[in-house]
Amino acid sequence: MSQTKKIEDFNNIDISPSQISLAGRFIGATMIVAGTAIGAGMLALPMTSSTAGFRDSTFLLIAMWAFMCFMALVTLEINLRFGKGISIAGLAEKAFGRFGKWMASFGMILLFYSLMAAYITGGTSFLKTGMETVGGRPISFGLMAFLFTIGFGYFVNSCTQAVDYANRFLFIFKMIVFVIMISLLMPFVESENLVGNTGNANALWIAMPIFFTSFGFHGSIPSLINYVGPNPRTLRLVMIFGSLLPLVVYLLWQTTTLGILPHSLIAGFGEENNVATFIQHLNTVTKSSVLGWLTNIFAFLAISTSFLGVAIGLFDYLAEIVKTKNTGSERLKISMITFLPPLFFALFYPDGFIMALGYAAIALSVLAVLMPAAIALKFRSLNSFVSYQVPGGKILLALAFLGGVAIIIIEMISRF
Repeated sequence: MSQTKKIEDFNNIDISPSQISLAGRFIGATMIVAGTAIGAGMLALPMTSSTAGFRDSTFLLIAMWAFMCFMALVTLEINLRFGKGISIAGLAEKAFGRFGKWMASFGMILLFYSLMAAYITGGTSFLKTGMETVGGRPISFGLMAFLFTIGFGYFVNSCTQAVDYANRFLFIFKMIVFVIMISLLMPFVESENLVGNTGNANALWIAMPIFFTSFGFHGSIPSLINYVGPNPRTLRLVMIFGSLLPLVVYLLWQTTTLGILPHSLIAGFGEENNVATFIQHLNTVTKSSVLGWLTNIFAFLAISTSFLGVAIGLFDYLAEIVKTKNTGSERLKISMITFLPPLFFALFYPDGFIMALGYAAIALSVLAVLMPAAIALKFRSLNSFVSYQVPGGKILLALAFLGGVAIIIIEMISRF
């Protein structure tokens, strides 16, 4: 998935929303949606869809965008019933009581830890490869995992502002590198690699949960409502255009990677879960040292920004649950709870990048599809006045709910 924004980071801006024009808030909110979605998850797109074929995976990518955009509008609808942004756990409690709240809370914990595990495994694989290239000797994966976690975990343990500044720099740098990288990769694209690989239907089922996760920005919707204000028309455009930008970026990434890699290499990617190895295959085909550095830098930056965003969200959420004080010793305790479980996963499953993202898809399906659809169905049955309602009626909501269940089943079948 892409990176998670902490609500407090956004609401603690010194300038109040009323001091910013509606156009300015629209642009800012749209960029937050795009920035939240675009992250390390995009690295897994060609890895999981390479054997499915470019044409079919493109259709699937567009379908997942439409599905997640629709669910974002549903989340917007249930928030606007109260005229402000409310967390999914708060909405679940209003609709289904304490049981709904705990179900949503469990989903949030699972989502955070799954994403953290994916980013530690992916980031460590790049750090290990880079250090081995420079030093000329093999290095322990475990050692690199500790260095990656401690290095970026330092910012999280320090304060939210430190994470904010580090993330801003890395994200801007990441997008600059992406534009340059795509411009240089395009000449290597071979049309026969895109047209000739028809793929197979079974590979699409495997790719579906990963494509689904790559459009996950729904956790930031409550803060966007509080920032923009309860303006249905503006917020609807924010969700649509903000999610369209990741779609464009993903289509460009799919076109370049699948268009460059020959079928002989693509055949092995279905079983290869090491993201650093995938980038090495891409660099081998281009035979360009400059492109090699750019793709590795971009991939590492994508994982790093995603890691920081998710880590601060998990850190603050755990601190809220534990109700701890904001002291150095207490922050260290929360850091241990935040980083040790996903670090242990990385140590036991060093190639578990795709596996962890798959588990994240299960949690995201609960939080972004099942819960919002069920809450919307419950609220619509009350027949109370609403300022905004997504077209399609209860039938479309029910179909969306079934779609979320299908994603969970597909992921569980593929894992077990």
